[in-house]
Amino acid sequence: MIKVSKQVDYAVQLLRALSKLKEGEFLSLRKFSKESTISFLFLQRIARSLKAAKIIDASRGIHGGYYFVLDPKKINMKQIVDAVDGNFGITACLRGQPCEREKTCTNKDIFHKMNIQVEQMFLETSII
Repeated sequence: MIKVSKQVDYAVQLLRALSKLKEGEFLSLRKFSKESTISFLFLQRIARSLKAAKIIDASRGIHGGYYFVLDPKKINMKQIVDAVDGNFGITACLRGQPCEREKTCTNKDIFHKMNIQVEQMFLETSII
């Protein structure tokens, strides 16, 4: 089954909340955690990954919080998946992970074709 991880789901929720802010406003992760009932520690890990991918950044201080580095209209699902889950791939071998059946696998061509299609869909899907 192809599915989106909880990390990606919550990352999209966080980014969509950020997209509703007015210019110059920041999103408090603690406040968003309470409003969304998503674990603060889990959100911190997600925000750290999005920050490392240069999608968002943070401003410190009492009125600080998170904000976009990139234009939210130009952020696609593949960028988010890659940022929080690592390289995209519908199977372990397509994510670059070793597979003991690599030499004898008869399914790689099928999954490779599917991977291209899903990846294209993610590239074409904006978060807002």
